[in-house]
Amino acid sequence: MRICITRSSRFAYSETFIRDQIEVFSKLAEVHTIHSGRLPEKSEDGKSLNSKLFWVLHKALKVILGRNNFFGNYGVKKYLKDNKIEVVLANYGMPAAHMAPICKDLNIPLLAIFHGHDATDIKLLQEYKNKYKKMFDYATFTIAVSEEMKKRLIAVGAHPEKIRLIPYGVDVSKFKPGNSNEEKKNFLAVGRFTEKKGPLYTIKAFYKALQKFPDAKLVMVGGKSGLFEKCENLVKELNITDSVIFTGVLTSDEIANLMATSLAFVQHSITASNGDMEGTPLGILEASAAGLPVVSTLHGGIKEAVIQGTTGFLVEEKDEDAMAAYMIQLLENPEKAKEMGLKGRDHIVENHYQEKQIYKIYELAELAIKRGHPAI
Repeated sequence: MRICITRSSRFAYSETFIRDQIEVFSKLAEVHTIHSGRLPEKSEDGKSLNSKLFWVLHKALKVILGRNNFFGNYGVKKYLKDNKIEVVLANYGMPAAHMAPICKDLNIPLLAIFHGHDATDIKLLQEYKNKYKKMFDYATFTIAVSEEMKKRLIAVGAHPEKIRLIPYGVDVSKFKPGNSNEEKKNFLAVGRFTEKKGPLYTIKAFYKALQKFPDAKLVMVGGKSGLFEKCENLVKELNITDSVIFTGVLTSDEIANLMATSLAFVQHSITASNGDMEGTPLGILEASAAGLPVVSTLHGGIKEAVIQGTTGFLVEEKDEDAMAAYMIQLLENPEKAKEMGLKGRDHIVENHYQEKQIYKIYELAELAIKRGHPAI
């Protein structure tokens, strides 16, 4: 199989799931990747898919005719033909929408995989309404990472019979339990400081737990953008700078090591003001694989990833009091935290084993090639 996988950026630290996807696929097929932009502009080695002369002509025609993407498909189309691509796996709905007419022209099957904001952001869904419709019509399969996302995709026009539910997988050999949760009082949060991740609510809940356990710590991993400054200021206002640690961006190995020294994983995900929602946060799945109980919210795919009262606790969005109460409960009962974490590990191994989940996508790609045309 010769497959082309698209991704938004070659080095996006938050897209480990796509890097894992490419790595596993590379063991099974000839993989080509393109990236940068909603309509990918570069090959894996960073070279532009179009020449400098092309971009000069493209920009000139855009000014004269007022049309964007006048010949924007040329470079991608040539790349697919030159590499004899048999199927395209487009990560995120927007690139899938831009790839659909190209794949249609070349009679190449298309798989579209949605991850979160591409299925929920109100403004984006309005902007891509017509493009999504054409993409849903052409794509052989549309992949959702949670039941909640599947429902939302159907609501915006996806064909139910073409949707396949494939949650993320986790490398359970990398993310595995530490020796013991006893004496550990660190809570770990991993993710970008975006509104939908609810970092301000996580900090407020931790502050309340801190009143009862003043030696507890909250470690927050993520780049210093988005709501980071507000989070930093909130920590200063609450006078808990010694209790909250901002690490910046870390590698997956460094995150795995942190999980081995933490009591629990916390993430207060919410529906953002623009409608943006989580798909299934990979950090939560990795934490469960590492044997950590999870304290999070009844939001998106989290409801499927965490078994309430068994592998973690889920609260209503923006209920920081309930979140604090569960954090306190785990601090009071380290053995319970350990027991819940190990059950979480079992759940991940059974339902989110990485190679098995990615192989499901591979099987869809094989099936799409055999069909040779979109099926509705």
